[in-house]
Formats: sequence, C-alpha cells, structure tokens
Amino acid sequence: MLTNQWKSKHLGMWELLFKVFEKGSVSRVADESGVDRGQLSRMIKALENEVGCELVERIGRTAKPTLAGAQARKEILPLLESLDKTIVDLTTSQQLSIGNIRFGAMPGFLQTQIVPLIAEFQKLHPKVTFDVIGDDDPKAIMFGQSDVMLYYGPNNNPHLVEHWVTRSLFIPCAAPSYLERYGSPTSPTQLVEHAGVIYNGKVRPLSPALVKGSLQETIHWKSEIRFNNILLAKTAALEGCGIVLDMPLHHCYQEILAGKLVPILNGWHIPNLDNYIGTTLEAHKLKRVQTFIDWYVMRRREIEGEQKRLVQEKFPFIVY
Repeated sequence: MLTNQWKSKHLGMWELLFKVFEKGSVSRVADESGVDRGQLSRMIKALENEVGCELVERIGRTAKPTLAGAQARKEILPLLESLDKTIVDLTTSQQLSIGNIRFGAMPGFLQTQIVPLIAEFQKLHPKVTFDVIGDDDPKAIMFGQSDVMLYYGPNNNPHLVEHWVTRSLFIPCAAPSYLERYGSPTSPTQLVEHAGVIYNGKVRPLSPALVKGSLQETIHWKSEIRFNNILLAKTAALEGCGIVLDMPLHHCYQEILAGKLVPILNGWHIPNLDNYIGTTLEAHKLKRVQTFIDWYVMRRREIEGEQKRLVQEKFPFIVY
C-alpha cells in the first residue's frame, strides 16, 4: 500500500486527476474508471494535502484545475504519455510474451469472468501459456500453487506484490417469483420475515450487518440455506429459494438487466470489499507477468465500470 510520503509520486493518481480536469466531473471519471466516487475524492484530497495546495476548483457541479493543477498537468502529463508509450511497446514485443503463468482465483469468478479474459489475452500474446488453479480458499493460491492470484484485499503479505483493481459492488436481490409470494423488504429489520440464501465460503468473511451511509443494521433471517459456492447461491436465488444479500455485481448484472433477479432494500448493502491481483516477489520480476497485470487491471476496470453503469441506469439507488 502507498504511504503518504509516496502518494504524490504515484502516476496513476495523477492520471485520474487529469481525467477529472478533462471531463469536469469526479463522479463521471470514477464511474468510467471503475473507481468508487468517494475513494476518488479522497485520493484527490490526499494529493492536495501532500503537495500543500488545492489542485481542483469546483464551480457549480464542474471540476476545473486551479493554477497549481494546471501547472501539474503541464509538467506531469508528458511523463504519463511517455509511460503509456513504454507500456504499449512492452505489450507488443514478442520477446515479452513467451512463457507460462500459474494463475489462481475463486472457481466461480474464474468460470464466468476470467476464462474469457485469458482467451482474449492469448489472442494478443499467443506464446503465453496459463496453468489455471481454482480454489475457494485464498490461502491455497497464495502459497506455492500460483504466481498470479486474485482475491479480496489488501492482504499485506510481505511475500506478495499487490495491485488494487476495483471495488466490489454487492447487490441484495431476489427472484421475482419469491418477491411475489413473500413481498419485497425495504429495510433490514424486515428480513426476519424472509428466507436467506447465504454464501459462507472461504473467499470472504460473512458480513453480520448491512450498511447504508453511516447507518448499520444486524441481519436476522426467518430461515437460511447456506452454500460454499457463490454460483450455487445464485442458482438458489434464481429458483426463488430466498433473498441473497451479497451477490457480486459481476455474477448477477445480466440477470438483473433481464429481470430474472430484482435488486431490493433501497441502497442497504453489505460493506464493500476491494479486489486485488497479487504476484509472488519472484513472478513480479517477469515481464510477461507485468504485461498481463497491466492489461488485466485495465480490462477489469473497463468491464466493471460498464456493468455498474448499465445496472445503475435501471436502479439508481444502487450507488455505493
């Protein structure tokens, strides 16, 4: 993780700031980049605190650069452009695209999200091979089985190099058939009258409460059915077995858009978690691994940003 001493030297943070200058909106840049809006605002404030001056001036709803912000863009933007060119040169070089990557992640996420991306990456770099390991226990893929791994983090493991990817969006939802029979709860206190579909695997801890802004409510169910596999939990929800509170957006956005699952609870949700891609210290030195991580982070942010946009257009209360 970045210490305050080094935040101002993290070019990715400046890149997001300059996009805010270009678009004139923090919220728009956050959505397009797959970054939490509050997190982006805090990131900009941290930069301002460190350099000791305001970089963004807000005129109405429009964000504009201050004189200092304009100077920073003039001086730093060429560095970003040079970095982008270097990355393009690296990713197009066949010399960097030979060898194997041992890749570990949760089985459900691998099946629906990662396998298509691996196929997409191999079209660009056909000489990279993958050994893919699916395991619901993050510790299993972090110690010896894989070189590159996906998990909720940060893990703060001294043996890993961690890269933040996106912030997960968890959707409380149920099938229309269930809601027609039992009604749609509008607050966590009403869950005591409903059946819960619970994911209790090792990938992430089971949240005991829902949050909405500064509010928090403990979860109580009338009955429960538990699964250690998120895709089984989704199947149960689709079959009308009950309400699932923590369905990741990437696992349910298609069903939500198709009307097969309906978001509920008017913005109450389990606490968000951050998605990370990590590598072992040794693997991080490999250029093919660096190339894959840069590409993966870019594509996941594009994909999840679009998923959030489509779902939030239909259900505006899903803004976490």
